[in-house]
Amino acid sequence: HRYLAEAQYRFNRRFNLRSIFARLLRAACLSTPAPAHVIRAAEVAR
Repeated sequence: HRYLAEAQYRFNRRFNLRSIFARLLRAACLSTPAPAHVIRAAEVAR
């Protein structure tokens, strides 16, 4: 039940415009830096 509740919470709030910038900023601060070649490889793989 816990996993389903978390998925439902995220799904229902994915278009909350007030929190999009805050969530993006938080994700950018908490993620580790990636080298440019890794980012480019992800673009090519699509």
